Amino acid sequence: MSRHLPLAALLIAAPVIAVGQAGHVTPFTGTWKLNLSKSSFEPGPAFRSFTLTFTPDGTRHLEVIGADGRALEVSVPWSAGKEVPVTATGGMEGATATSSIRGRKFHDTWRQNGLVIEEVHGVVSADGLVLTIDVDGTDSQGRSFHNRLAFDRG
Repeated sequence: MSRHLPLAALLIAAPVIAVGQAGHVTPFTGTWKLNLSKSSFEPGPAFRSFTLTFTPDGTRHLEVIGADGRALEVSVPWSAGKEVPVTATGGMEGATATSSIRGRKFHDTWRQNGLVIEEVHGVVSADGLVLTIDVDGTDSQGRSFHNRLAFDRG
């Protein structure tokens, strides 16, 4: 009977291991709230609020209230370096994103109508409490911008 115990344990543990590996838990996983006092917007204006959530399945959800009070909700599935469609309400319709995560850093390239609209670089602090994201892009009027966004784990 004891000869079968390791095999039985493996058969029981295998689905748990497979489920754990099927997810995309990273240092980013969780909810992040924009810290406006530590963020900068060039040329501006600043967002009123911004919540960013990385789910265990790798999906990202962005909930943004712009300076004009308009809401933007965006969902980006796990990319693993491949271009994926972005689901958006309130703007960014037809956008795609290509993302890669390596350790505590990520890089995104966002496109709309085939044109690059944003290059995004993020890093989680060593203690896992602060996420800093640099966004360089072009707005809908063709003007360049650079935002440095500081998020606190929510």
